[in-house]
Amino acid sequence: MHGNYKVASQVFDIPSSSKQRKLAILIGVLIISVSLVALPFGMTALPATETFLSAAIGWLIFGDMLTAFIIYSQYRASGLPALLVLSCTYLYSGLMTFLHILTFPDLFGGLGEMIGAGGQTAGWLWVFWHSGFSFGILLYAWVNRKWSKPLSSKEMIFNYGTAGITLTLLSVFAVFELTALGDRWLPDIIQENDYRKLNTSGIGPVLWILNFFALMAVWRRIKGWSMLHLWLAVAMLALLMDVTLTLFAGMRFTLGWYVAKINSVIASTVVICAVVNEVNRLFIRLSEQHRQLMESGLQLEHANEQLIRLTNLDGLTEIPNRRRFDEILAWEMVSPEERNTALSLLIIDIDCFKAYNDYYGHQGGDHVLKEIAWTIYGVAKQEQGFAARYGGEEFVVVLSGLETQETLEAAERLRQAIASLAVEHKRSKAEPYVTISIGGYRLAPFDPMEAEELIRRADRCLYRAKEEGRNRSVVEG
Repeated sequence: MHGNYKVASQVFDIPSSSKQRKLAILIGVLIISVSLVALPFGMTALPATETFLSAAIGWLIFGDMLTAFIIYSQYRASGLPALLVLSCTYLYSGLMTFLHILTFPDLFGGLGEMIGAGGQTAGWLWVFWHSGFSFGILLYAWVNRKWSKPLSSKEMIFNYGTAGITLTLLSVFAVFELTALGDRWLPDIIQENDYRKLNTSGIGPVLWILNFFALMAVWRRIKGWSMLHLWLAVAMLALLMDVTLTLFAGMRFTLGWYVAKINSVIASTVVICAVVNEVNRLFIRLSEQHRQLMESGLQLEHANEQLIRLTNLDGLTEIPNRRRFDEILAWEMVSPEERNTALSLLIIDIDCFKAYNDYYGHQGGDHVLKEIAWTIYGVAKQEQGFAARYGGEEFVVVLSGLETQETLEAAERLRQAIASLAVEHKRSKAEPYVTISIGGYRLAPFDPMEAEELIRRADRCLYRAKEEGRNRSVVEG
């Protein structure tokens, strides 16, 4: 919208696209072309189709009221006074259209008379409807130029909005009361559906000039090519053609009169259609951004999982690492009064692994480490325990709820599982295949002990297992 506007998030602030401008020009050319073609035949009488009038006026009311609501919502969000003026202008037009159709002769029986309408009321309501709308557009253009800064507070926005709506309702009521007394206070402008007196009295030309100036005021604001001013200019062009054909036709239910009503529908429709289309485009764009955000979230989640995996898993064996073991042990080593189950720690060492590496090479050593790691991990899982690589050729297993003898039996199952792999080891001092030595310690329930002390005692048992000849398990506790 206006260059001074700082609220770029509003729908009406969005610059019009090249495609929109081309479409607006096409619609404007069609409006002018059809109107000019119909102009020479404007006074040709056609059948009085009241259903057409009802449908057209009904759409006018719907379009104007919906446009007023959407623009008012934009005013509440932005605090721009010009949008309040424009919203009230459309509200005025919608209400005046409603009163015009209620008082239209023979359309709703005697309803017009019941609310105080006279024979000239509908005609004068049409005059005040079109002149009031044009005046509102002129006021909008002036406020847009002179008062482009948003209101400073939500309270001020609310108060101005309430005042604007109240003033609009009072204006509509005052105009209706004035036109209802038209037989006494206003000159006759229509007789038997003939309203050529509008032209001879000078009211029609003044009305046309007012609409023309409103169109020019909007056209001057179109230099920024905002979506709002582009389609508001098209609406004002259609309204000007509506007034032109209506004044030229001179009578209701003529060709010019019908084409004029079509122009009225266009004037009431183009802005709301443009807004709905723009909102739809913004929704599609938002949906696409949401989809991209979801994809980014999934990628971030995957990256976090990978990071956690890299942080907690050993890079070679892909079982939990020393860091993860420290976390698990710290969690298990709660205060003695809370730990009501026994806790067993096994430290496992591959016998003569340095000799294995020297003889079979580091690639062979890595392969054995992986195979042993997954075997230990699998057996520990069957024992409802936790296994991790402690460092180098050492592994640890944490078991819960076992007696000392049960811990020893679990350690033996681990040792036998490795022996059953029958991995050749020609440089081993224990057996001609790869074996492990296991040292373990069982911590009784409620027994106070630091994690470092538990590791130290299990490691001492491992030392005993090696001293006693390797390929064996030693458990205390």
